Amino acid sequence: MIRLRRRLAILGAVLALGYGAGFAAFLAQVPTQAATDSTTTEAIVVLTGGRQRLSTGLKLQAQGLAKRVFISGVNPDVEPEELASFGPLGKAQIDCCVVLGYAAANTLGNAAETAAWVRAAQVHSIRLVTAAYHMPRSLFELRRAAPDLTIIPHPVFPPGYPEGAGVRSDGMVLLLSEYHKLLRAWARALLRPGEA
Repeated sequence: MIRLRRRLAILGAVLALGYGAGFAAFLAQVPTQAATDSTTTEAIVVLTGGRQRLSTGLKLQAQGLAKRVFISGVNPDVEPEELASFGPLGKAQIDCCVVLGYAAANTLGNAAETAAWVRAAQVHSIRLVTAAYHMPRSLFELRRAAPDLTIIPHPVFPPGYPEGAGVRSDGMVLLLSEYHKLLRAWARALLRPGEA
């Protein structure tokens, strides 16, 4: 009985250390500064989830960092014309250069939807726009779905999670939630390696 308890205690300690080390590795992957890379790409991909992501993606296109914009996970009720209120693009630019993806309902869906679009559009490089805390999981899922795609991360910093702030106690719940989602994604990749 004592041996069993000792083994369980050791196992618990190893699991706790592994969990803590994994969380530290996750935090190291969460960007704390805005992207400074001005390399142009063939497209900008925006994962919906906040007005700031959309406005950032459209501004980047207006700055000439890519000609096309793909927005993944758009609400089915949103029409392309409504995008004019999010950024500097006019109707003609939106009609020519912005594609809305309505299929995705989560990050895994974003990756699948984006991978399908880049294949169909013959796009080989993108600038990925999403929240900083969401970037590690987004990159993980997208690299599984489109392994040959060149991706430049472009994090945005939502209100309450300012650039350069690092890890704050008021953001810890969100970061832990995102870490748990990433753990599930890693587990899915280990258990079903052929599926993206």
